[in-house]
Amino acid sequence: MIKIFRLFIVITALTVAVSGCASTETTTTPQQTEPDTPDFPSWYQTKAFESDSTSFAGYGEAVASDSISAIRNAELQARANLETGVSELVEETRKSISESGNVTVDSPEFLIMLRNAGQAIEGEGAVSNKSAVEKEGYFRGYVKVSISKADAKDVFRSGLSPNPNYWQVLNSASLFE
Repeated sequence: MIKIFRLFIVITALTVAVSGCASTETTTTPQQTEPDTPDFPSWYQTKAFESDSTSFAGYGEAVASDSISAIRNAELQARANLETGVSELVEETRKSISESGNVTVDSPEFLIMLRNAGQAIEGEGAVSNKSAVEKEGYFRGYVKVSISKADAKDVFRSGLSPNPNYWQVLNSASLFE
């Protein structure tokens, strides 16, 4: 038993000695870094919708296996975001008009015409920017669809044209100015 214990101690000592003689040099491999470019184009906004003094804009982003599909899908998303954003602004305006005491904007006919006019915005917007970026074997498409406030005003005027009073009520709120 003592021989086994001594053998164990000798083997342990040899192992420690051999490992102590091993090289302590650390090797490093250079890390590959991606170029310092943003993940999206400079014109692209990460928010889906924006409005300024002259226009409304919707932004879309999509991933696909080819650049054409990525841009096409991003455009569909941007158009939907444009319609949603403009419709939300118009609805806020309608509520404000209603709260000021004008019951015309609460009628079912007005609401239907207003919603239909809002849906037409999607088709009237124009692609103002588009780009596709390849990353890790996929393409990411970015699109901005815009409509001027003057053109949006025309879309709503046309949509409410069956009842000129409806247009006068909405236009009085200066949403498109």
